[in-house]
Amino acid sequence: MVRESDTGTAQGQAAVPPGRAHGDDLLAGTRRLDEDSAIRLGIDLAEGDPEATFTVLERRTCFNLAATRDIGRIAFTIDGDAAPTVLPVNYALMNETIVLRTSLAGTVMRYARGYASFQVDHFDDERREGWSALFTGRCRWVRDAGELSRIPQGRMPVPWASGPRDQVLRIVPGRVTGRRIQRP
Repeated sequence: MVRESDTGTAQGQAAVPPGRAHGDDLLAGTRRLDEDSAIRLGIDLAEGDPEATFTVLERRTCFNLAATRDIGRIAFTIDGDAAPTVLPVNYALMNETIVLRTSLAGTVMRYARGYASFQVDHFDDERREGWSALFTGRCRWVRDAGELSRIPQGRMPVPWASGPRDQVLRIVPGRVTGRRIQRP
């Protein structure tokens, strides 16, 4: 248990460097809490901006917002890994389907087929507002020439990365969720 000494610093903690006030420290005051108080305060009790509104987005709104962007993140599980892998990808939204290009030997092609999640968002750091949409569903390799020909010319995503990206994957979302934080 950390206890505060008579000088205002916790036992076992370094004193504040000369010329630096406690108020200059981003974590000022946290060293003075005993262990029980630190646990009781917990990060979950931090309050947000009372001016901000939090909205759960409707399915259609999530698709409308995703249509305004062209880069997102695909999440999938690699066999044997305890946590999902999340990679940035360029995409296009076509008829409530997320379409992306990859290489035949790429990680996304090898592991994302089956079920995957796809997240796209937009944030304004200065205003501290933004939105995020998450799409989860079947991810499959599009190999049928007829299906490929139905993709409108010029609508395929243009990858930022160099190298051939001649394979097409599509995610047909079953579950769609989204959140938005706005300020007046």
